[in-house]
Amino acid sequence: MELDLDALLGRYQMYVLGNKGLSDETYRAYTGDIMHMVSFMRHRDISFPDRMAVRSYMFYLHNHYSVATINRRISAVKGFFDFVVLHTEIEDNPFAHVRSLKGSSDLPGFLSPEEMIDLIEATADPRDRAIMELLYSTGIRVSEAESMNIDDVDMSSGIIRVMGKGAKPRMVPIGRHAMDAVRTYLETRNIIETLYHDEPLFLNRRGTRLGSRSIRRVVDQWSMHAGISRHVSPHVIRHSFASHLLDSGADLRSIQEMLGHASLSTTQRYTHLTLDKLMDVYDKAHPKAKER
Repeated sequence: MELDLDALLGRYQMYVLGNKGLSDETYRAYTGDIMHMVSFMRHRDISFPDRMAVRSYMFYLHNHYSVATINRRISAVKGFFDFVVLHTEIEDNPFAHVRSLKGSSDLPGFLSPEEMIDLIEATADPRDRAIMELLYSTGIRVSEAESMNIDDVDMSSGIIRVMGKGAKPRMVPIGRHAMDAVRTYLETRNIIETLYHDEPLFLNRRGTRLGSRSIRRVVDQWSMHAGISRHVSPHVIRHSFASHLLDSGADLRSIQEMLGHASLSTTQRYTHLTLDKLMDVYDKAHPKAKER
């Protein structure tokens, strides 16, 4: 069947942009996953995927991507073809029979408190230091850090306003060290009082809003500078934030609020990290455990 997948994708992007209420970061990831599939089909001169083309695409994903990435792409592509079925003469979603993969749903790695301190202390640039401190102090998503404006930081109360997924705002406490780092960075921009400034909190070298990709690059570069051997991303810092709070006795409901999780079950994924630590302590300390 002859269909212009590129044209359909263009229509779908406009639909998603107007109706889904996604953050910029989620929108880019969502449409990027579909563009990946369209590109795969185009390079094989497939105008519309049949069962064999779907199988070929899934085989390609299995050989190149993690379970989490594959599942995310399956979800995005299914949503796209649901749209195609509704707006064309196509009767069936070619990916309808594809199921999400079971298997590793492991959370990304996290840093120890000592490693986080080393990472932050190694960050010499005032802007980058403020980014590191803010991410670790609040556990916000990289997309949320990107979208923050200066007046979202309330210096007097130690609270930041965060625009979360689905354009849902929330208030998150920020620690003293992070507040000091943000204040020091803003002073380099000759800004003392945050209340009256609605420009972006973090700027790039061109003086425009620092994007999520650049924030990831900042984290990656300074983690290498700090001598941390494994890959560190803003998401790893977010998981470190939650894990360290749990290890220190914080309750799940409070962590859920700070992370902006819609469901407590999402936050509960972190409990296995604390249980792992408890088991390690038990095995080292209990006399009967030592015999195992």
